[in-house]
Amino acid sequence: MERFETFCGKLEAMLAGEDGIMRKIENGRELVAELTSRPEWFFDYLRKMVLDPAAIERQKPGIWPNEFTIHRAPDRSFVVLAYIWDAGLADTIHDHGSWGIIGTLVAKLGERKYERLDDGRREGYCKLRETASGVFGPGETTFVLPLDKGLHAMDNPTDGIAVSINVYGKTVRQGFIQFFDPAKNTVTRAYPPRTLKEVLAVKTLAAIDPDRAEGVFREALTSSRPPQLRREYEEALRRLRG
Repeated sequence: MERFETFCGKLEAMLAGEDGIMRKIENGRELVAELTSRPEWFFDYLRKMVLDPAAIERQKPGIWPNEFTIHRAPDRSFVVLAYIWDAGLADTIHDHGSWGIIGTLVAKLGERKYERLDDGRREGYCKLRETASGVFGPGETTFVLPLDKGLHAMDNPTDGIAVSINVYGKTVRQGFIQFFDPAKNTVTRAYPPRTLKEVLAVKTLAAIDPDRAEGVFREALTSSRPPQLRREYEEALRRLRG
């Protein structure tokens, strides 16, 4: 893992000296390309995961089940994630809460980029257009920008395992990402498992007994809640009021 630790040190120093997002991405892509040109360091990481089951238990569940958190900077300036893609696996078109750099470590990965044509004001509606596509091998990188400027979908076009190493900067929106369906022109919020359970509870309370649910929602809003959950409760109250 020495190679990876060196990478994290270089990335941390670079980010501390750069202010502009595009300069961070430009310099960061060089570092990610170097890291992903050889996979030996990741073998050592996975070896520890396999031989120490508790290491997997310590992984915090995210939106994506194939996600592994490898490193989180103490100052929250960046996080390094690995995604292991089974044969033919493809994800949903989505946005991001920060800028990001994606490098292919094993096999090949495909990417399709999109732009949003609507203004985002209509709840649950979107209109997308594909703008670019590509396939990336080991040592090759792509990048995303925050929110609507970073819409894309990745896939594994091979018949074997593929791996990507993803670096994300400081978040500008925490707690959820958005999934886009251009066939239905819909956009929906996607939450990590813990948050999703509470969101589903909120929706079900309103479906069972709207009058009693209103009191529950108001009581919940008197206690500390992360912004994304407060939004769900507030929207649920607005729907109950019609």
